[in-house]
Amino acid sequence: MREVSISQLWGRAWDLFKLNWLLLVGLLVIAIIVSLISFISALIAEILLWLALIGALIPGLLLWSALVRAGYLVARQGQSSFGEAFRDLSSLLKIFVYELTLLLILWILLRMAHLAWWASDILVVADFIILFLSSFGWAAPYCVLSGRAGILSAIGQSFSLTWWNFSKVFVALLSVIGLLLLGLLLLGLGLLGDVPILILGGVLLCELWLLVVLPIGSIFLPLLYFALTDAEGVSHSKSLRLG
Repeated sequence: MREVSISQLWGRAWDLFKLNWLLLVGLLVIAIIVSLISFISALIAEILLWLALIGALIPGLLLWSALVRAGYLVARQGQSSFGEAFRDLSSLLKIFVYELTLLLILWILLRMAHLAWWASDILVVADFIILFLSSFGWAAPYCVLSGRAGILSAIGQSFSLTWWNFSKVFVALLSVIGLLLLGLLLLGLGLLGDVPILILGGVLLCELWLLVVLPIGSIFLPLLYFALTDAEGVSHSKSLRLG
């Protein structure tokens, strides 16, 4: 079993992304477009704002579930397709329910924190703790897709996997967050220019960056899961172990 580093996992994710970029970027773009259309349609129909947000969230999460499954299949098999990403409706619905439940729990906990504390410094700490704990569920979708667990047991397995490999998972997730923040930095630099062409350039660079980083991340996370669990049946990932 060969040990690998976080950078090697990113390198493997990049190689797989180059082979499957059309599938992964396509799913992400479709999810964004469908969500925007749903939201705008709801606003035009003069539906309440929170109902419009829910209307945009549901199709977006369903398509995001397909992106998660596609990334998992790419990491496991080397290649996948649009049809394969949507084939297992049961798994997609389980991932959808998990993501929706997680967002609902996060919203409730954040609302409770804001109602319980008025001091801004305490709120920042409370929000950080809540978001930090939510990251422990990163592997739950892959536990479901691997057939090892249902929704609730998958959350428990994800927390356990993260706890026993905390330093490795922390660095890995930090690398994902860092790459996402780099895209926002590109946007910020454009906004600082206070010139229309620079602002437009910053927006475009940020969007292009996220259209690459998010799909690569959808491959990187299941590769991380395989490396930590030595999942059986993974063609080119089963021999990897995170060092």
